[in-house]
Amino acid sequence: METNPYKAPTAAVADVVATPGGLEVTWGRAVKVWWSLTWRLMLFGGLAGFVLGAIFGAIGGAAGAGRDTLALLGNLAGLMVTIPVGMWVVRNVLRKSWSDFEIALIERR
Repeated sequence: METNPYKAPTAAVADVVATPGGLEVTWGRAVKVWWSLTWRLMLFGGLAGFVLGAIFGAIGGAAGAGRDTLALLGNLAGLMVTIPVGMWVVRNVLRKSWSDFEIALIERR
């Protein structure tokens, strides 16, 4: 395990996992993971962005902000919520099991 906290993380991608019982990374499996990430990001990111944008818009509107300022506040709210929601979605998808496989993180030797 790397002990340097400042070294950039690395990852190896291969078509076949080199562990016993590993499965080939097929297009079908890749699509399952991609779709699982995509719909969750759209749903939860959209909902969180809507709620936070509505809150920022209501506060800005009550403060008498103009239309351009309200649009900027809505965009900033969406940006603020995108990263944490995206990280939460990836974490949940990494824990998910599909019908024929699951994702496992294995420490590099």
